[in-house]
Amino acid sequence: MGFKERLREEIEYRGLLIKEISAAVGISNSTFLSYIDARGVLPNVETAVKIAKYLGVTVEYLVDGNSEKSEFQELPFHSEKKKLSEFFDKLSSHDKSILLKIANAMTE
Repeated sequence: MGFKERLREEIEYRGLLIKEISAAVGISNSTFLSYIDARGVLPNVETAVKIAKYLGVTVEYLVDGNSEKSEFQELPFHSEKKKLSEFFDKLSSHDKSILLKIANAMTE
């Protein structure tokens, strides 16, 4: 497993969207996609550090997979979002629709 696979795995594990990460890191979606698609482009060091910090892992882990995975504490936002996603996935289609209407009303 290489950089792009570990990066993809972390994104999926945390239930994040590409646009969230790229915005937080300050790069375009297409640039970020180049890190995880078939091109497998490696980011520059500064960008790799920003991505790793955002994901709560070390750059070394993303690069070689052998290093300690995390030197940062998982951000509460990420774990809360993951829990919400897990709960949402267990709902019926009808319940999902209702929950989305409630969430929409709450954010207006």
